[in-house]
Amino acid sequence: MWCGRKCDTRSVEEAQNEGDVADRLMELAGGDPFVDVRLRSETHQREHGCGLHNAGAPQMQLIAALARTAAPRRVLDLGSGLGYSTLWIAQALEADASVLGIDVDPSHVAEATDLANRLGYGQRVTYLAGYVADVLPKLEGPFDMIHDDAWFAKTPDHLDAMIGLLRPGGLLTMVNWFLLVDALSGQPRNNWAAFAGPTWAEDTKQYAELLAGHHELDAIWVTRPPIAFATKRR
Repeated sequence: MWCGRKCDTRSVEEAQNEGDVADRLMELAGGDPFVDVRLRSETHQREHGCGLHNAGAPQMQLIAALARTAAPRRVLDLGSGLGYSTLWIAQALEADASVLGIDVDPSHVAEATDLANRLGYGQRVTYLAGYVADVLPKLEGPFDMIHDDAWFAKTPDHLDAMIGLLRPGGLLTMVNWFLLVDALSGQPRNNWAAFAGPTWAEDTKQYAELLAGHHELDAIWVTRPPIAFATKRR
């Protein structure tokens, strides 16, 4: 079971210093090639108040590095938004590999498609509009890698379909696990109840426990940046 003690006692100043270091390391490794897409996504979210929130650049840098090592041929990006994560993954793949992004908002899909074409990834990236749990059963697997940014706190209703589409030995990457860090530390960095309900902490921990004990997955968590990775057992 999860302990309830406060595990993270960093001050605001320490957190800011850590962010500065992360930014400097990001630049050292080449910077964010899709910073314009990230800024456009942030502007869109503020203007429309929708659920469009990108994973951070350090998170996507790490996920892209894993994708480069795993060399997947077919990739799914769930909750793709305007394509920030999709593009990060696409640039790490061989030219004949493909990434399929899924987002519930057709306007996101339309703009993401335009951005991918303008940035030269139109042959490698495609998008579908729809609710992830409805779209996944219609897809033909297997996929070598799945990136899931379509869940928040609660166990997603697309979990079984997602695992079913992942090939044995395939890579599953998941963001939004800052919620687990906050739940375990007892020091939430935001009012998550306003976004995910009053039981967000227990919901997040229950999902983590489900993944940790899943008979088809080997899952691990990284706290900084907060990401979960899993491979599907062969």
